[in-house]
Parts: sequence; C-alpha cells; structure tokens
Amino acid sequence: MNSIKILIACHKPTDFLASDCLQPIQVGAAKAAVRLPDMLHDDEGENISALNPMYCELTAQYWAWKNLDCDYYGFFHYRRYLSFAGAPGSRDSWGNLTEPFFDGQIEEKYGLSEESIRAFVEGADLVLPEQKNITQMPHMGKNMVEQYQAGRNLHGEDLDRMMDILKEKYPEFVPYAQRYLSGHTTFFNNMYIMKKELFEPYCAWLFDILDEFMKRADMADYSVEALRTPGHLAERLLNIYCLYLQDQKKDLVIKQAPTVAFLNTDPLVKPKPAFAKNNVAIALSANDYYAPYVSALLHSMKEQFTPQHNYDLLVMHRDIRPRTQRRLRAVFAGCENVSLRFFDVSRFGKQFEHLFLRAHFALETYFRLLMPELLPDYDKVLYLDCDVIVKADPALLYDTDVEGCLLAACHDADTAGLYNGYEEHKKVYMDQELKIEKPYEYFQAGVILFNLAEFRKQYTSAGMLEFAASNKWELLDQDVLNYLAQGRYKAVDMAWNVMTDWQYIRISDIVSRAPKYLRDEYLAAHAAPKIIHYAGPDKPWQQPDSDYAEEFWHYARQSDYYEELMQRLARQSAREVQPRPFKARAKDVLKKLLMPAVNAVLPKYTKRREMVKALAAPFRR
Repeated sequence: MNSIKILIACHKPTDFLASDCLQPIQVGAAKAAVRLPDMLHDDEGENISALNPMYCELTAQYWAWKNLDCDYYGFFHYRRYLSFAGAPGSRDSWGNLTEPFFDGQIEEKYGLSEESIRAFVEGADLVLPEQKNITQMPHMGKNMVEQYQAGRNLHGEDLDRMMDILKEKYPEFVPYAQRYLSGHTTFFNNMYIMKKELFEPYCAWLFDILDEFMKRADMADYSVEALRTPGHLAERLLNIYCLYLQDQKKDLVIKQAPTVAFLNTDPLVKPKPAFAKNNVAIALSANDYYAPYVSALLHSMKEQFTPQHNYDLLVMHRDIRPRTQRRLRAVFAGCENVSLRFFDVSRFGKQFEHLFLRAHFALETYFRLLMPELLPDYDKVLYLDCDVIVKADPALLYDTDVEGCLLAACHDADTAGLYNGYEEHKKVYMDQELKIEKPYEYFQAGVILFNLAEFRKQYTSAGMLEFAASNKWELLDQDVLNYLAQGRYKAVDMAWNVMTDWQYIRISDIVSRAPKYLRDEYLAAHAAPKIIHYAGPDKPWQQPDSDYAEEFWHYARQSDYYEELMQRLARQSAREVQPRPFKARAKDVLKKLLMPAVNAVLPKYTKRREMVKALAAPFRR
C-alpha cells in the first residue's frame, strides 16, 4: 500500500481534519508566539521555518522534502482542501467550492476519508486543483503576466528576475515559462499531490530558483504582501514544472480535483465560567446593528451590579464586529468583577435556516435554544432579551432555587389577556395547536433563568430546534419553551419582566382581560419594575414617548452610541414626514373599502388577510 502524506499548512489555531493521510503542520513555527498542539512543526529537523514570511506554505514543502519519506507528497492549506468526491455545492468568484465552517459532514461530502483519498490518488502521478481560466474572473487580466501584475502590491520586475534565473540555470524550462506566462490558465494556491520520483527533483529545482531569487532581490522596502513574493513565484513555477512534465513524460497521469474553500476555520471554543466563585452567568443574543441598544442595557446593568458578585456576561451573535465588541467591553472598563465575552454561533447557522420568523422578531431569538449544548460547563444561566433595562441586581434573580425545574420565569399577563378574548383565535391556538394545558401559567421568555443541567437531561438542542421547526409558532421560541417546560418551571415575581404598556393599550385593553390575580400582579410590577421589557414592535429608540422610554434614554445618554442613536432617530423622522407614494395611499383606501365586506363573510384571522393582499396586489407593483 502506498504511503500518502498530505500536509495541511496552519499558522494559527484552526479546525482541521487529521488522519494517516492528512497531517496538519504549523508553518513559521520557528518564530511563532504559540506552538500549536496536535500537529507537526516546520522548525524540526532540517528546515527553513524562519523564512515563512517570504516563503509562506513552502516551508512545509521544504520540511517534507528534507524530513518525510513517503510515496506521495501532498499540500493543502488550513482553509483550502481538494475535494475527492466530485464538485457538490456552490462556487465563489474564484471557482472554488465554499463551506462556511467545518462540520461533521465535511469528510463524507468531499471524500476526505483515508479510503476516498487513496481511491482517488493511487494510480495518478500528479493531482492538481482544477485549472482556472483567468479571463473568466474579474480584474485578472488577459494573461498570466497581467494577472501577476494585478496582484496586491506585487512587483512585475520580480517575474523578470525569475525568468533571468531560468535562462541562466534551467534554460530547458524557458519555453514552458513563456507559454505559461502568455497563456490564461493556471493552477492556483501551491496545492498538489505528487509522486516521490517527481516531488524530489521538483523541490531541488524550485528551492534552488527561489534561493537565487532571494540573493538577487532587494525586498527591504516591500509591503507585507510583496514580501511573500517567493510564495507567489512558486505558484507560477509549479505550473511551469507541470507543463514541462507533461511534455517530457507522455504517459504522465494527471488528475484534477475541485478546491474547497472554508470561510471560517476558527475552532469552536465553548465558554467556561469566567469566575471560580460567585459567578453570575448572564446570556444575551444580539447582532451588530443592535449594539447601541445593547450598550444602554449594559450601562443599566453596571449601575445595579454589586461588589460581592462576579458577573459573567456572554453575548451570542453571528456578526458583531471586533470594533463593536471593543466598544461594548469599554462599558465595564476597570470593573474587575465583570467579564463580557462574545460567542459567535454562526457555525450553527444551518440549524436555523428553516426556522420561522415573523413581524419584528430576528433569528437571534432562537439562540437560547442552543445554550444547553453551547455552554456545557454551566449549570445555570440567566437569559435576557436585549430590549430590556435592568433596575435591580440580576444576581438576586440568578440566586433563585431552580432545583428540579427546567427554568424560572414570569407569568405573562399579556398573553392571558389575549387568551381571554382580545384575540379571538388565541384560545383555540393555545388549547388545540400549541396544547398548553394551563394557559394562565404561560410565561414570558424575555427573562428566563435556565437550569441548563436539567435541560440537558430532558432535551437536546437539536430536538428543541426540530420542534421549533415543526410549526409556524406564533411567538416562535417562546411558544416552544412554554410547551417544553409546562409543569416544570418556577414562577417568579413579575417585576423581573415587566412588559411596557405597548401603544398604551396593553394595560387598558389586554391585561385588563386577564384573570384578576394576574392583572393585579402586573400592575404592582409595572409600578416598581426590576427589569423593564420593551416587548413589542414599538421600541423606545423609535418611539421616545412610549411607556418607560425615559428609562432607556437615561442609559442611552451614558453610552458612546448616543449620537448614533440620535442619528437613527432623525433618519426615521425624516422618512415619516415624506409623502407616502400614491400606490401606498391607494392600498390603504382599498383596504378600508374592502374590510367591512371581507369581515362579513370570513372569520377573523383566517383568509381575510390573504384576500386583501391579493386584491391589493396591483397597487404593490
């Protein structure tokens, strides 16, 4: 059986596949600040590891040439592999297959098991990435000389130096170099798998040329990218060598395979509690656009935090930029008992793609369903929506005993009012579709103390997401959690989650329909809230005269996002004063004319909206 070794060049912690065939190697290890575990290192044995800033992944190729003995030598990058299972999936502008993250299906999907690799490689002399036509790519030029000169900060005269060296030392390669450089096809990325009898002479030839180039070139004033010129030249030299081999060895067997580009290979590091003692774990879900509102929330928290507790804040997100993270961490500058960390859950995006959203809800609302899996070292976490302001120490709620319960939360007087007649369909929905046995014990999910240890005993995150996807639940994950936790949750004082008086009708028209004991609890909580929850589509940053908006703006003024908030409000006001288009006005008139007739013949909340939508369609175009 042939020995196949494919080295995966890595320079930072990364996800990778490892097997007898696939072996990761740290490149530039000689000067690296951290030695990466569980992989080879290019500074062991005979090596040129210190030249990595100029030679890039070639330091792994040199190391393999001098220190590795096998039948086939191959080279991938930490974020680029070859696919040995055809070409499934979409492609980027470079013609590469793309994957957002490593996951459990990568090995099978791209034929990266040892068995699949052997089946593809054995019998070939050379395996290369799919050949690319640069004329089909934007801004790449008409030939390979133009393509090189279009590169980032590369110098065209370096190609001339390479050609001079070939003419002087290897003149038999000059015709192939000229053919390649005047052509428009290429193999990118210095990736290949080559038989030993080809690889060893190739390396002797390649590194001799690059060594001579280093002696002749003055790169003292080169940019970081231009310093990588030896690596860029090697990419061209590989193509020249392949043309030479094809001409000299008529029976040469060459195979091509698609390149798979992984957009993010950062390893998943699940957070551990930030403090050994008195750790109060609080989780949020947000996106980058929501940062100004999160900032106000954090300022409100800071005012309530007490020195006897340590506050471990985790923000689950998909797109919060490093700059935004720095700005939000600055809220707690100098606070030794506060840790604020950001946990990117993008790699779980496929699990959310099929989930239902409606109205003002964002996908981030579902992130809390992942917490039992994402936070395996936490037994208890207090989850807060980001449209809240905290008016009491959250540690007091965190200390609630949830032994034997899945969670602790507040009764939802608003839903009770909807159930009791404000929305005609709500009772049927909760009784027959959602199947909540005790509807007046339905809880509001904006503030939840999760017993993650108990959740892990009862449910998996995958199972909860599967249930979430099984129906278009009206209140999304809130309905899901109420179904899953019914009969197994502890009710806490409603002051910990006071929903504001939405459009000033929540109290008078909705909560007033709830059972008296729930209405009374809500009114008492509303008078002295511990957490104010701006539940509903009218947020204080959009409606400054809404209920308890002054509390939000009090903390917003402390935030360095205040000017941005004011700018957003001004843009919104400018849009509101613009005259509405004729079609929009006509649609409103049409609805007013049609609605009485539609209501007379169709039950409310059935097909009424669909009929109006169809009748108004001409005015939307």
